[in-house]
Amino acid sequence: HVERVLISTALLSGALAGLAGVGEVGGVHFQVMSDISPGYGYSGIVVAMLARLNPLGVVPAAIFLAAVMTGAEAMSRATGVPAFLSDVIQGTALLAMLVALLFTAYRIRRVGVAR
Repeated sequence: HVERVLISTALLSGALAGLAGVGEVGGVHFQVMSDISPGYGYSGIVVAMLARLNPLGVVPAAIFLAAVMTGAEAMSRATGVPAFLSDVIQGTALLAMLVALLFTAYRIRRVGVAR
């Protein structure tokens, strides 16, 4: 029963995403453009991992990521610092979260310490 619900949910979400894409291309731009999706999927993966796959953590993680991206663009305009700095900050935050998950999942225990 669980597998059937999982597959039907994935199919429904794919159909809704396709419908949204058709509406965007057919109703707004009238053509397929190369920059129609500027990496939203990758940002979504980073948000999901920062939220530790918790639906309640998605909102703060998305706000954090949006603040980093917006701040990097504003800083780039004001000071000339490259805007890809936000990508570096996002990657660092993601790696820090993954390393923290790794250490909490696989705790390294001291071997040979007898009391």
